[in-house]
Amino acid sequence: MSPLWFILALSTTIISALVNILDSHFMSRRMPGTRAYILICGIFILPASVIMLILFPPPAGIGPGPIWAVIISAILMSGASVLILQAMKNVDVARVAPLTATSPAFVAVLATVFLGEDLGLRQWLGIGAVVAGAAVISFRWDAAGGAGINRKALFMLLGVAILAAVSSVINKYGLAYMSFWTYAGIDFLVASILILAFCLRREVLGSIRAMVNRRQAINLTVLNQGIATTATIMAFWTIQLGPVSLASTVFNSKPLLVFAASAAISRIAPGFMIVEKLSPRSMAIKAAGTAAVVGGLAAIFI
Repeated sequence: MSPLWFILALSTTIISALVNILDSHFMSRRMPGTRAYILICGIFILPASVIMLILFPPPAGIGPGPIWAVIISAILMSGASVLILQAMKNVDVARVAPLTATSPAFVAVLATVFLGEDLGLRQWLGIGAVVAGAAVISFRWDAAGGAGINRKALFMLLGVAILAAVSSVINKYGLAYMSFWTYAGIDFLVASILILAFCLRREVLGSIRAMVNRRQAINLTVLNQGIATTATIMAFWTIQLGPVSLASTVFNSKPLLVFAASAAISRIAPGFMIVEKLSPRSMAIKAAGTAAVVGGLAAIFI
């Protein structure tokens, strides 16, 4: 692969990890609720999507199939994003990221069933490593080294991964008919319409007006959403420039970045976001689970 592709893929991953950290901070420390945060994001991406579609309209004669593919994909990912943000209110972001990063494993299974792709032994072993790593991370490790399964977090975040996997398979079809700019514009437009339909409520607006340091919180949220929008566009660009399997592998190294960043932030700024207090033994086990997820993904796609 070209140096440009690698730099673009790695930059996308780093930016996405930053967005996850900031999402966790806003959801757990600044926002009155999930709908308030999502509404602010939706208001930002609506005009952005309109501008993108004016500059990069769908190709003439494209037909309804690819357009519907983008719409369905956007609906699935919007639902997945809501579940992720809800999880970040109560769960350490270093646990959320690895569980949602199991999505490429499900992509491999779906590609085998629906696209006729063959998987070798190494790929299936990689899927096993991803599932095992996700199970380890989903355990609720406490400061004394004890553990208990967090079933709600496990099933909710694995559900997110499945939604993202189905969306990725649909994206493969849609991106063959339009540029990544057009695709992103339609995706953002559908997402913003859904957000306004479900979150534009009097009580939600009231909770935003009652926020402490409202102007600062809204400005920072808009900045974070701008970063997230940039990362999404860069991800589509990366996929167009090179193999989607390699892009997925690079993107899903994000859990290691999130894990390292959350560990550092917990020492530098303990109140910045929710971070679980772990014993050294529990920290090592959690790190091993994160590494198993990323290693399994690499085995699947490389």
